[in-house]
Amino acid sequence: MKVAVVVLAYNESKVLRACLESVRWADEIVVVDGHSTDETVSIAREFTEKVFLSDLLGPKNPGGYSDQRNFALQQASSPWIFFLDADERCTPELASEIRHVLSGNSLVDVAGYRIRRKEYFFGIHSPHTHGESWLTRLLCTDRVRWNDRLVHEGVVADGEIRSLEGRILHRCKDSVFDYLTTQNRYTSLEAQQLAADTKPLSSHPLMDCFRTFCNIYIYKGGYREGAFGLIMSFFFASYTFQTWAKHWESEVKAGRVLPSNPRFRVFESLAAILHVVWTTLRPKRE
Repeated sequence: MKVAVVVLAYNESKVLRACLESVRWADEIVVVDGHSTDETVSIAREFTEKVFLSDLLGPKNPGGYSDQRNFALQQASSPWIFFLDADERCTPELASEIRHVLSGNSLVDVAGYRIRRKEYFFGIHSPHTHGESWLTRLLCTDRVRWNDRLVHEGVVADGEIRSLEGRILHRCKDSVFDYLTTQNRYTSLEAQQLAADTKPLSSHPLMDCFRTFCNIYIYKGGYREGAFGLIMSFFFASYTFQTWAKHWESEVKAGRVLPSNPRFRVFESLAAILHVVWTTLRPKRE
């Protein structure tokens, strides 16, 4: 069966060419752009005539990932779609595997395939801190749609989801600045999603952050990656706390939570005790 590769893009001129070069084997390439202000669109048109502009995802609608992906589903004419982000690459092994499975006769009840993504941050592959993640990216157009999550969206499938052995290469973020910029945007969307789902505000944010840090740095072995592992473990913990803080902000503004919440009195009391001890024992400056 024919397969289309769909790439969502916004100001991706630095990485888009390498992404599209890795999928020249596809029967169809579709690029959906969020009105980029750089050379993204002109680069995309070097590879395909099917370049569509859509404002469902972009600066005015940063949480429109699912809407943009569902829009992209409708633009491809192939029965199968392989979704790839602009900062990702398809390996030759994965390309061969996709062609092989789609040429078979056992696809009657199959809605899609999970694919492992190998993560690179700042050009470094960190098998412990990030490792690999499973993403459902090869989809039968008649059997799936993307859910309505604002960030880290997933698919709703009418059929079986199988797994492939090949990998996507994800070369994510070249600098700490870029990483933190994206983290700021994602945590805002995560907090909006929590509020939309009417999730209760966590009463133990510090413990949640500590648990996140220990999971990455100790359990997953981030300590084996030196300073990089330590930095990324703190970033993951920071993601947890930023999400909570922004959720707290929205709950306060909505009048559902008081700025000084009784559930946090234990922290206030402990801080007051430590303050007394600190100011008592600390040597006075001349």
